[in-house]
Amino acid sequence: MIRQDQDHTPGQNGNGAQGDKNGGARCSRARSADAVSGVRDHDLPELYRFWSGQRATRLPEDAAELRRQVVEWMAQASIVEARVALLPRRLLSILDLHLESPRYQCTAAELLNARHLAYMSSYDLQASLAVLGRHALVVETKSPGVDSFGARSWTVPQDVGDAILRQRRARRRGIFDAFTLRGHIDRMYDDPSRAQRTPPSRVREMYKLYANESAAVGRVERLPDGLRQLIEKTIVEFGGILPKNLFDRMDSPIPWDGRRWGHVLEESLVGTVERLELGRYGIQHNDETLIVFNEVALAWLRRVAVPGDPDKPFDESCLGVDLASNLSRFIAYVVEHDVRFTVRGEIFKTTERRIQEELLPNPGRELSRADVLTFLYGFTRGARLIESTGERTFALTTAGRDWEAHDLDAKLRMLLEHAIEERDLPGEHHHQVRMRRILMRLLKRVEPGVWYDLMYVPFLSRNTYLCSLDDLAVDEYFAARFQGGGYTPMDDIQRLAWHLVTWVKQRLYLLGLVDLGYDKAGRPVAMRLTRIGARLLGVVDGAPETTALVGSLIVTPDFEVVLFPTGDDGELIHDLDRFCTRDKQGGVMSFRISERSVQRALHEGMYLKRILATLERHSRTPVPQNVIFSVRDWAARAGCMHLGADYVVSADDADLVSKFRGDPGVKPLLRESLDDRRTRLRAVSTLRRTQSLLRELGYLVEIDEGAA
Repeated sequence: MIRQDQDHTPGQNGNGAQGDKNGGARCSRARSADAVSGVRDHDLPELYRFWSGQRATRLPEDAAELRRQVVEWMAQASIVEARVALLPRRLLSILDLHLESPRYQCTAAELLNARHLAYMSSYDLQASLAVLGRHALVVETKSPGVDSFGARSWTVPQDVGDAILRQRRARRRGIFDAFTLRGHIDRMYDDPSRAQRTPPSRVREMYKLYANESAAVGRVERLPDGLRQLIEKTIVEFGGILPKNLFDRMDSPIPWDGRRWGHVLEESLVGTVERLELGRYGIQHNDETLIVFNEVALAWLRRVAVPGDPDKPFDESCLGVDLASNLSRFIAYVVEHDVRFTVRGEIFKTTERRIQEELLPNPGRELSRADVLTFLYGFTRGARLIESTGERTFALTTAGRDWEAHDLDAKLRMLLEHAIEERDLPGEHHHQVRMRRILMRLLKRVEPGVWYDLMYVPFLSRNTYLCSLDDLAVDEYFAARFQGGGYTPMDDIQRLAWHLVTWVKQRLYLLGLVDLGYDKAGRPVAMRLTRIGARLLGVVDGAPETTALVGSLIVTPDFEVVLFPTGDDGELIHDLDRFCTRDKQGGVMSFRISERSVQRALHEGMYLKRILATLERHSRTPVPQNVIFSVRDWAARAGCMHLGADYVVSADDADLVSKFRGDPGVKPLLRESLDDRRTRLRAVSTLRRTQSLLRELGYLVEIDEGAA
């Protein structure tokens, strides 16, 4: 049994081995050499075999040489970690309790009263301590504590305990420590081998000082020639992460010297060079890698990622609200035509070509009309705006009928959420979805209307994601895939960023959240956050950028509508696209009102009064009377009906009213027929609910002004 007596001989260790004459050698700060020297001679074979990792091995004949070899093995952190990992659970529990205690020391009372060791008897505890002692993992000492002075205690050698904790810390926070300045500073000042621990508040102050933009840039500029140019190139072209295999393909004037670079970069608090194995995270990377800390890379990119006037893109391209307008046109085509699909759920190619002709003619440089249609079709199916019928055609759902009632921002939010979760673009979906959401958060920090390097935000998003691999438990997700035996990671560190750039070019640009800038060769090199994107992200409010003193439209008697831009015309352009045909794109936009475009808007769910209000509210001059009369006449021809406050439904077309009265869905609501053009309904619900019901039955019912 473990005795808690106070008269135990200081020179006697837990195995009965006689210690050296100087009791100070067995102080609480014992080293591995002290633990090895205290092991009895007849226990040396067990000690040697444990640390060598081989049961059948030839022992050195000289005991001193054997002890020296064991001490040498104990000085290697990787060997210490490997040997500790092989310990049985009960021995590991005792060792962990020591490592969690001050000075890695536990008294007999602490061991006996430890909750997670309660399942062990005193005999088992004594035997376990004896085994740890024979392995030189603990040394018996006398406690120096005030409350337990002179009590029997056991201590893990300081260098062994430091090595175990350092390896565990590296395994637990390795990704974060390798990629961030914060992790590097925390690891450096939390190292148990330091003589004195630095208070956390002081560590935070130092981090703020070193992470300052000017301080980080200054440290890069003070690097030695050759290495400084390499770091600058690594940040600008690779986002601050340069694998050795990629460096070997570069035309670099200096050879790879990872050990020296790592020492210089860590001393300068700029970065490090480490061998990274990211396969368990589903990333194809296992190579020595030059890493610029995320905070330093961000500081340097801020200096070079915002082009000045000389670096302004040669050409620029913007789509505005074209996608939302195209979606309205797609829905209108589905309503007006029997769109058939194949057994695979795909629209027939001939039908696709006819739908593409209805879309706006400018899909941008990154996409074709076919690509836009594919995205629209995927969204309408995913959002359940359309549904398949038994005749293998599409029909509008309740959500589809309600779609046009949403404002532009609500539509764009739903389109954006679909784009974030989309699987059709290249790249591992699990990685890309998380990086897309990080990118949307980082976009809030850029200034709207200012050109940025195209890779700026994607690089930062990729780096932020890599720093969070452990926090997001990415390895646990991919562990299930690896167990199946058929999964091989395809995306490397650079592809992660390039796939994210593809998403920016083909989705955020398509949504009108960003504009793209091109160089003289026609390559996309820059991006800027639009006001639509800034408003959607909450960077700016919904107020117009500049308050127009006069309207922005001119409506001519020949049904042409000319729009003079004011800087925030997204909502207006979307409304015009719904009931007009766009004639000309540019600084001044031209639209044309036609009977077909008005009837299309009404069938999509746009109300007649909103069409007229859009023209009258934004026009600089009075809207010509012939235009107003024609729009109303076209609406009547399309079957527009009016619902008054007294629940009377009226229409100019008597045949339409007759059809309305005979509809099985309408008959339960009928109260009386007033004449051949008017019918009174039962007031069984509110006007809005009645209107919604009649709209679902296919009737274009408008509530009269003042009735609502």
